[in-house]
Amino acid sequence: MTIRQSALFALALGTLGLLALSGCSAGNPNMSAAEDAMEQERYERALANVDSAIAQDSANAQAYAMKARILRQMADSTAPPEAYKQRYRQARQAEEKAIKFDPGRRSDIKNQRELAFIQEFQKGADAFNRAQQSSQKSDYLRAAAYFGAAGAIRPDSTGPIRNEAFARLQAARLEGGDQGMQEMSNVIPILERYLKKEDEPEKDVYSILSQLYRQGDQPERALEVTERALDDLSSRPTHFRIQGTRGLSYTGTIEAGGTSRQVEGTTPDRIELSTSDGMVTGTFRKQDGGKKQTKGRLQVGLYTQGTQVANSRTTALEEITISEDLSSVTPLAELQNQRLSALNSTGNTEKAMQAYRQQIERNPENARYRYNYGSLLLNSDRYDEAIEQLSEAVKLDSDDPKKQYNLGAAYLNKGVVLQDSLVSVRDSVMAQNRKPTQEEAQMIEDLDEQRLQFFQNAIPPLERARQLSGANGRYRQNACSALLQAYVQTEQTDKAEDVKQCAGAGGNTSGGSGGR
Repeated sequence: MTIRQSALFALALGTLGLLALSGCSAGNPNMSAAEDAMEQERYERALANVDSAIAQDSANAQAYAMKARILRQMADSTAPPEAYKQRYRQARQAEEKAIKFDPGRRSDIKNQRELAFIQEFQKGADAFNRAQQSSQKSDYLRAAAYFGAAGAIRPDSTGPIRNEAFARLQAARLEGGDQGMQEMSNVIPILERYLKKEDEPEKDVYSILSQLYRQGDQPERALEVTERALDDLSSRPTHFRIQGTRGLSYTGTIEAGGTSRQVEGTTPDRIELSTSDGMVTGTFRKQDGGKKQTKGRLQVGLYTQGTQVANSRTTALEEITISEDLSSVTPLAELQNQRLSALNSTGNTEKAMQAYRQQIERNPENARYRYNYGSLLLNSDRYDEAIEQLSEAVKLDSDDPKKQYNLGAAYLNKGVVLQDSLVSVRDSVMAQNRKPTQEEAQMIEDLDEQRLQFFQNAIPPLERARQLSGANGRYRQNACSALLQAYVQTEQTDKAEDVKQCAGAGGNTSGGSGGR
């Protein structure tokens, strides 16, 4: 009797179980067919069936949830990154519909998204590391696809957006040529999206986006992004960032601004300083106690103006010390250069020159600022001022052929101006069919002497530019052409003959701006 009751009970449970399984498809044959197709990995068929179920009942939350799973299963990481990412976007849209029609699913979907995000982000990191080893474009694109999917799963997370952009840039660089340039320009919207979403954008993103704008002949946008970067980064407080094994306890001492203080906390942590100038020293160590403390990693970085200027790490129970004189670091120098170049490219020459003057006042030993400012003056026919700046640039960096060439060009062009003045005075006297007055004769003599001196002064830097350019250097022909003119004007016939061949048929001695 007892055995019979158990058998009936088991049969009843089996019946309930069958009913329950049928309930998963809510009695909809399209859902059942979709499940079967999923099990057989026939994803196109599964998607068609679930779409049919949605067409019959547009509020079918179960169908939307299944559609999301199917779309993620369909994503092919060998497809172009945008196609792979699109599957994840569509999956998220389907999940939103599922939540809309059945809010009780929110928690489960949230958990599924978290898991999917972690998986895709980790796959992206692994693929990127493989790409760095292989230097294969396809590996970088695979990384971009995974990061793009992670970004589609969690649209407010900026890490995947930045990483997708960097992976695509690396792939474009490996492609090279016009195709590579086009692929680089395709990264611009991704970086723009990152800047829009991120509260504290990384300096590298600002810098890369500025370069891409300039590369794409968009100097106004390059100027806009560099000015935003400088405003943003220069206002960020100096701080220590404590990282490493999560939850690690640390202690330390910070000396800055003439004061010393004890600090302690757990990783990750951030300690802001009240100064952004002068010597800063931080000494940190892990606190004793427990396996995590013994084996965990402590990593400390010193940041100023949004840039890491020093770092150290340890896994041992020993102190690490970071010491940096912030007065000597210039973390925004490259962005300053990009802004100045953008100013020049947008035709704001006077504004650019004013900005260079300000930078030179603050950084008089910066050869690049001197050179760029001198080149702008040269192109504006302000030769005396150009000679002053370019002479300083050459003193600071004497092995740069473009600096030597532009200095020679400034001297040469000044000589040409004086020669034109000399010819003008002589022509005026001859037109009147008379001898020059004593004053005019003195003026002619002075102009002749001055022009010869400037032509003479042009020769040493031009010869140095020719030498530094080598046999096939970018500035060799221009240097030879300018030298030919200087030798002729100073009546050095033999030397003029020597440079005729390398000067070629043409040559521009008007002083180009060089390679800023």
